[in-house]
Amino acid sequence: MIFIGYDDPAKRIEIDNYRQSRDIRRVVVISADEFPLPVPGSDQVTYSNVIRYVTFYRLMQEVDQYTLLVINECLRTQNRYDLTYNCIRNFLNQTEHQLIFQQLPQIDTAEDFMILFDFETRSRWKRRKFDLDLILDNAQMRVKPLPLAFEAVEVPTTPATQKKYAKEREKRFAALGAKDPHTIPRNLYLIGGQDKLAYLEAGERDREQWHVARNKRLNRDWVITYSEATPEQAPYTIIELPHRFIEFSDFIRRSGQAGGRVLLADLKVDHWYFQRYQDWKERICETYASLQQR
Repeated sequence: MIFIGYDDPAKRIEIDNYRQSRDIRRVVVISADEFPLPVPGSDQVTYSNVIRYVTFYRLMQEVDQYTLLVINECLRTQNRYDLTYNCIRNFLNQTEHQLIFQQLPQIDTAEDFMILFDFETRSRWKRRKFDLDLILDNAQMRVKPLPLAFEAVEVPTTPATQKKYAKEREKRFAALGAKDPHTIPRNLYLIGGQDKLAYLEAGERDREQWHVARNKRLNRDWVITYSEATPEQAPYTIIELPHRFIEFSDFIRRSGQAGGRVLLADLKVDHWYFQRYQDWKERICETYASLQQR
């Protein structure tokens, strides 16, 4: 069964219920490295170790019909044929007992959900694209949608920043060549950081609230990076959004904050990023709605 949006206590309840209702003699939990799911008496395996020979061949020998495989937050890449996914599918082929937990149904697009579907169905339809009828007819699911929402907070920039932005944009476009075009917005987005900091320090900052940014360059003790987020410090004001959606998904997992207030400088790149995340949110909401049709 696939569970979307469950927190760790709810996951453990589902695991306990499954164990008690079936002849399960061994539980193997495969988790994303940063998001372990401790379960009493279980064999804990990290996602990064799955492809190691010592781990792969051991599990191929030990996983059997009495083994419950728990796949926890393992949607880490959009490549459906990733080697780690292939290894996990090999384990799943050796038992009919699996529980798949994932915070969001996708990294970016609904096609990502088919990776979870492959886990659930032992790759029977590994070459099929996202097909709602196929999914609803062949997978058991429970979906708890997260209330994703982003609120824009307009921040003015100085003429000096706007001039710097225009100059940097021109320079980076001229030097782009065959490089990844996303290097341009990644770098331009950071230019408004000092203006956002000035805006906050001029009196717009809630002294009790923490803020999150891409890196530590702003050098304030009330600004942390996405990898440092905790539930205790939430909710955060977002100074800048990550480029990769999976980084924000991990932030949600760490902090419990599904969206939030986003500082939006009056630069084109800021609006591009904000709209990009609005579109991402809509794609996820559409997937939620699809998966809950029955």
